[in-house]
Amino acid sequence: MKSSLKKTLYVGLAAASVLGAGSFAATTANAKSYASVNKATTLTTAPETRNVVPNGTHALYNKVGTSKGARVIVSSANMDRLGNSNSSNNYFRAYSVTTTSRGSVYYKIVSFDAKYRGWIYGGKDISKFAGGIASVQTTSSASLPSVTTGYTMTNPSKWTLWNNPKYTQYKAKKLTGFNTTDTFTLTGAETKTREGWVYYQVKDEQNPSITGWIYNLGVQAPQGNQVKVSYVDKSTGQEVGTGSVTFDKSAATTNVTTTNNLKSIFDNVPSGYVPYDNDNGSSASLANNAAAAVAKNGDTVVYYVKAADPASLTKGMNVQMKTTSGSDITLKSSDQASLDAAGKKLAFQVKPGDTATAKNTENIIANAELRQFIGNDGITYMFDHATDTPTTASDTGTVNVTAYYRTIG
Repeated sequence: MKSSLKKTLYVGLAAASVLGAGSFAATTANAKSYASVNKATTLTTAPETRNVVPNGTHALYNKVGTSKGARVIVSSANMDRLGNSNSSNNYFRAYSVTTTSRGSVYYKIVSFDAKYRGWIYGGKDISKFAGGIASVQTTSSASLPSVTTGYTMTNPSKWTLWNNPKYTQYKAKKLTGFNTTDTFTLTGAETKTREGWVYYQVKDEQNPSITGWIYNLGVQAPQGNQVKVSYVDKSTGQEVGTGSVTFDKSAATTNVTTTNNLKSIFDNVPSGYVPYDNDNGSSASLANNAAAAVAKNGDTVVYYVKAADPASLTKGMNVQMKTTSGSDITLKSSDQASLDAAGKKLAFQVKPGDTATAKNTENIIANAELRQFIGNDGITYMFDHATDTPTTASDTGTVNVTAYYRTIG
């Protein structure tokens, strides 16, 4: 019996020894699985070059994701949701960077509304944003109206001046030091990439040191000559909104069908509607082009629209630029931003399962004012043609379409 007991004890001790060794090995392995993290450095490049958007491939952590004690703040699924948001406040700013012993790059980022802040995997190359984030242009250039001086504020308590268009930069803030009764000169115009809203850059004519940005409905042109734009739902015949085209009070008529005037009308279509016909810069939506070309002060032009539900349409058209021989064309960054913004406008989206027509792609090109441009390579390109792109019922996000160009000169 003693012999049996000894054998049992030996077996038990041996098993415990094996288990203990295994546990120790596992603990050691786990300890070694954490990456060491180098000291973080503050990013010092221009702030607007550090605006980023998450792509949903990686989560946001309270600290470097492969370090001990790291926990998820925002899941990869929610980062994907923020990356595809229609609100500018869900963009992020990168402000610090570090690397790990495994060669991974991590960036510390904060959302524009300061709701989310943490570390995210940024690839293996410290010279560019990759991994879970990508660089983003939060605005694109927009057209100024023909009249640019003598503007007054329409509703200062609702729309005021900002140092940047609201939520297009981290910590964009309201400006002070001006009188709401002052007059302003328009010096620039930008479209918010996500919302499609136009903001004007203005300079205070009474206090020129004050320059800021204001939503386009927040200012009005001097009350001189003006043509009313009546947005009418083509299917019901009902007016669903109004706008205006201003022009010099010394002029007898104005041409509402010019590129700048049409783009202004297009950009101010009431929410929930899109132009009835985007062709020819959307002049096809005007009820009477001939009359609009010689409109007088006090005239009304009818611009047809149709209802559109963003939830039932694609989210964007990614126009890929190629030569007629099939080579890729690289745009200048400003032109690429304009093209991206145009491709995301509600007016150019299609119902998943329908065809994204060649004409639709051409209209995007026209809206971005890229029928002819100088590429990043210094070559001048002229639009040649586009192709139809079938979509499927599952194409609820961004659809790739192609435009072809020939070289000139």
